[in-house]
Amino acid sequence: RKQVFKMAAATASSGSFGSAWEWGRSGGDDDDGEGGEREEADDEGEGDKTWLPSGKDCVIFLIDCTPAMNALFDGDQTFIMRCLKAAHNTLLEKIIGSDKDLVGIVFYGTEQKKNPGDFNNVYILQELGMPDAKRIKELETILEAGFDFGTTYGHSAAYSLSDALWACSNMFANAREKTATKRVMIFTNNDYPHADTPAAQRQALTKAGDLRDVGIDMDLLHMSAPGARFDPRRFFAALIGAQEETEYPESAAGFETLLARVRTKAYKKRSLMKIPFTLCEGMEIGVSVYSLVAEAKKGAYQWLDKSTNAEVATKTRYYCAATDQLLLPANMKSYIEYGGEKVVFEKEEVTQIKKFDNPGLVLMGFKPQARLKRHFNVKNSLFLYPDETVVTGSTAVFATLLDRLAARDLVAVCRLIPRAGSEPRFVALLPQKEQVDATGAQITPPGLHAIFLPYADDMRKIACDRGMPRANEEQREKVGKLVSKLTFADFSLDQFENPSLQKHYRNLEALALDRDAPEDFEDFTVPNIEEMTRQFGKYTAAARDALFPPGYDPAAAGSKKKKAATTARKPAAKRTKAAAAGDGDGGEGEADAPPAVTLEAAKTMWTQDKLPKLTVPVLKELVKAAKLKPKTRKPELLEQLEGYFTATS
Repeated sequence: RKQVFKMAAATASSGSFGSAWEWGRSGGDDDDGEGGEREEADDEGEGDKTWLPSGKDCVIFLIDCTPAMNALFDGDQTFIMRCLKAAHNTLLEKIIGSDKDLVGIVFYGTEQKKNPGDFNNVYILQELGMPDAKRIKELETILEAGFDFGTTYGHSAAYSLSDALWACSNMFANAREKTATKRVMIFTNNDYPHADTPAAQRQALTKAGDLRDVGIDMDLLHMSAPGARFDPRRFFAALIGAQEETEYPESAAGFETLLARVRTKAYKKRSLMKIPFTLCEGMEIGVSVYSLVAEAKKGAYQWLDKSTNAEVATKTRYYCAATDQLLLPANMKSYIEYGGEKVVFEKEEVTQIKKFDNPGLVLMGFKPQARLKRHFNVKNSLFLYPDETVVTGSTAVFATLLDRLAARDLVAVCRLIPRAGSEPRFVALLPQKEQVDATGAQITPPGLHAIFLPYADDMRKIACDRGMPRANEEQREKVGKLVSKLTFADFSLDQFENPSLQKHYRNLEALALDRDAPEDFEDFTVPNIEEMTRQFGKYTAAARDALFPPGYDPAAAGSKKKKAATTARKPAAKRTKAAAAGDGDGGEGEADAPPAVTLEAAKTMWTQDKLPKLTVPVLKELVKAAKLKPKTRKPELLEQLEGYFTATS
């Protein structure tokens, strides 16, 4: 193991970095600098190298609006309109997934100008701000059929890319919110701007370097008409600061390709944490930890003041149960009940008990990938990627480890303590090699999946019935054919969206944007029974005849079962109805009748504001006792009793 990592250390010292390892940086990971702030998780400060990202993700869409971008692109819309459509889709998605991020839109190469620096041919359509309904409606107005972009903004070849980058820099500088990442996404179909003015090119390259020096990253979203070629190495590779060996995907020749790349780059890949990875004694690299899969949930609702619609702040106070005295954190302790005794702990003792070691990964050894069982996964896996901001040279060492694990079909077994106070867990690091599509765009990044392994305490033993009947040859053959026909040819989870979330957010979108009705969507989780019956009906019938007795009808069997269940529930329903009547005449409902409350007791409860705690049947009985005709709803019954008690007081 030491020999492998000695070789890796030598590779790291050479400083040769592959282009594939730009995923974490170009994706908008939080680093320590102007964009992020370290938060030491270890209260005792013993060399903890992990911190949580803070601040918001800022992205500016810098769109080329020169005459060349006014040509048609992928249908009947121009390059500019397709870029704005991609920005519109991004706003719609960000308002759901990350509505606190900041987004801005800037045109360059327009006849009109609108920017604080008074730069010619630079038009700021939207300043940096959180996505909202007003911004989305503004883009929808421009995207409407019949909108004349040339008349409103104009097209001009007399522009300065340096001025456009200046405007973006000023927008970031004027942002009041705390930002974690800053990025400029450049949309263009011209691979060599300022071809006749080398001085303008030098100015643009100098300004781009200044932006990178202050932590502002730049991404290129290049497009081209069918048959045309866009070479990023002519100019934009130097502008965005790409490595010489960087491989670029082919230019987007269609809107779907462009939109997919915008989604890839527009959404931040923010690390959960950055931790040290100890390979052996005296050798440590830095890694960023990501969560690639997390359950998408509906946003939490906010409580508002009924009269002002202002947000209500929630505050928690602790009081002593015996004395009703307000307690501060320093006045409280924790305890665990053990054997009938309360074992009390001080806060410092709890912290000390929870701490096993400093956060980080420690390599324990290697195992064949075949020893990693599917049922060992006890929670969502994490994804590890090298981080040069923690330890310089981490990328080359990480790449060597990944290559050797993949070549030998091994997993690395490590001990993981994600942050201070967390319990140690064993994880298996499963290698994942980089994959690209036909155009050269990255599909999956290279890295290591950290799969959580169970302890012996976590394993469960299930007693299975060994006497279960076994299928015969005919049954296996019939069911095997059915399974073969029903097998997906091209199945990907990316094809299926959560229908509940889609319906929820489409209704919110319709309300926020004042639309008459929510946008329709197709629920792909609903099976096409008619088509499946047409294609596989005979195989289903054959499997049914082989498995069930002759004349078996699953629909009839289900209806009989349902009918029997309904019949069994009828007596209980009748008793509940009788009990709810509460007429006091005895019979079936008398056992479940509400407890009697006298008018005198009810009046006492009224003076203590406890009358609403009574149920509707009890309130009706009290109204009858007051010689009044009871109404149906609880507020009306309370009003009747309050009037009676007020009149008789």
